[in-house]
Amino acid sequence: MKILRYFFLSLNILLSFCAGLWAYQAVLWLVWEQTMSEGDLPAVRYWVGIAYLIILVPSYLLICFFVTSKIKSAIMRLLLYPIGCGLMFVLPTIFIFAAFGGGNLFSAEAFLFYVFFISSGAVFGLGYALSIFLTSNRFGK
Repeated sequence: MKILRYFFLSLNILLSFCAGLWAYQAVLWLVWEQTMSEGDLPAVRYWVGIAYLIILVPSYLLICFFVTSKIKSAIMRLLLYPIGCGLMFVLPTIFIFAAFGGGNLFSAEAFLFYVFFISSGAVFGLGYALSIFLTSNRFGK
């Protein structure tokens, strides 16, 4: 059962990253009616990917483990996983801006990163809840 849980967790990490990237591009198009150039997409993927793997994945897992250990109600867990993970959005944005020598955390660029990390956190939290449900011993009984 642990192999299945790790498989779901790995898939969840990948899907939440892709959901964040899609949200970033969707907001860029919907709000500013712009698309990313061929040079911007790899740069965004690279820097967001580093921040995602170094900061967010461990933070998401800590939040989910904390919620699992402290909250007994399944409904509250379902709510707190995506909310808790989504609230981590500012940490990787600070990391990215610090890597480039600072910047305004209230700028349009920061807003795009916030959208990425909030949507990624929400998808990760929901995916984590789904993986717990699918791999629990109660499933199928």
